[in-house]
Amino acid sequence: MIHVRDLPGSIAFYSTALGCVVADRHEYDGTRLVYLKLPGSAFELELVSPDVWPFDDEPEPGRTHIAFTVDDLEAEHARLSSLGFRPEPIAAYEANGIHQTRFFYVCDPEGNQIELLEPHGRYLNPGS
Repeated sequence: MIHVRDLPGSIAFYSTALGCVVADRHEYDGTRLVYLKLPGSAFELELVSPDVWPFDDEPEPGRTHIAFTVDDLEAEHARLSSLGFRPEPIAAYEANGIHQTRFFYVCDPEGNQIELLEPHGRYLNPGS
């Protein structure tokens, strides 16, 4: 679940950047909810847009993020760059002297961090 103020803009970002499609919409107790799915996946992302914003203007970078593995990290970085989303540079992650994966972050329109990483080591896709 991710809280957003600009629901249409966030839907457009997740549709364009990650290929999500709207699976359902609800209104509940002063809040609009939109459920996004990745086609062919059980993954679902809930966007929550309260009528009255109870949070700070910007999320604190690094406090929380969601992560997705991608088959071609460079291609995704180039694609998101070409769409004007300004992903951070690709970086390597090592733990205990062992290469774990490579990754980069991109922010949605609300400033929420999305991590895209290679399916390597413990980050292999289920069923790989």
